[in-house]
Amino acid sequence: MKNFAIILFGIILSVGVAFADVFSHPYRVENIQLPQFQNVVCKFTQEKVFLNSSSSIKSGGNFRFVKDKGVTFETVYPVKMVTSYTSDENRRISGIISAINKKDYSYLNRNFKVFYEKNGAKWTLALKPKSDSKINAHIASIILEGGKYIDKIGINTIKNGSTKIDFTECK
Repeated sequence: MKNFAIILFGIILSVGVAFADVFSHPYRVENIQLPQFQNVVCKFTQEKVFLNSSSSIKSGGNFRFVKDKGVTFETVYPVKMVTSYTSDENRRISGIISAINKKDYSYLNRNFKVFYEKNGAKWTLALKPKSDSKINAHIASIILEGGKYIDKIGINTIKNGSTKIDFTECK
């Protein structure tokens, strides 16, 4: 779970202003219209902001999503490392990503309150863990924003702060 907060979704509620409005749009997950994500490779930049602190860590590198396998972040700065969310060790993150891609409504409905907003080809999906979900002890919210691909992910954790990830050059 630590890798999740630090590397992967070292993301977003520090960008709260841009995403705040999505929480005023509750939505039935079955009605959400997201593109079907296939295998994709992107560049990413990430900023992790620590809870109760003005300190942050910025990193970047290469991102890979392989359908039916999961997500891998290859960080090239400030330190080289690879974080894979394809293993059982990172099941929680892989489960969320997989459920979104596969449109696994039962998993999403069971674990999250869902919010959605669409403006032309752009969309924003926000997930807040339900109080009876195991995820609720770790994550306050996850916000995804995109069009053809996911452009931004924001994760606000309970204990570790927030992470914002931006994706570019996706193909």
